[in-house]
Amino acid sequence: MNDNLMLEQIMTKINEMSELVATKDDLTRFATKEDFQRLENKVDTNTSRIDELNVKMDKQYDQVKQNTQLIERNFKQIAKNSEQLDTLNKHSTRQDDLIATLALRAVEQESKLRSHIAHS
Repeated sequence: MNDNLMLEQIMTKINEMSELVATKDDLTRFATKEDFQRLENKVDTNTSRIDELNVKMDKQYDQVKQNTQLIERNFKQIAKNSEQLDTLNKHSTRQDDLIATLALRAVEQESKLRSHIAHS
């Protein structure tokens, strides 16, 4: 009876251990040295691509920064130009008023001259 119990325990242990042993199917699913080399090559290629993309992104960031500075400078120039146009518009309005005043005076002078000539 004791032998049967011991035999049962041994069989149980053998069954447990056999589940831990890899089968032929398991071994075919294991990665080979070539598989690891291919994966390593892919990782290296992807790392190189990422580095290239980072360089491109840095260049684009610098370009965006330069464009932003140009846009800001353009806005400042537009503001100055608008102020100058406003000033020119005010001066033009004054000139128009002066020309209108001078034209009226010239008409008055001409009228006075004609009146003076007519009375002479």
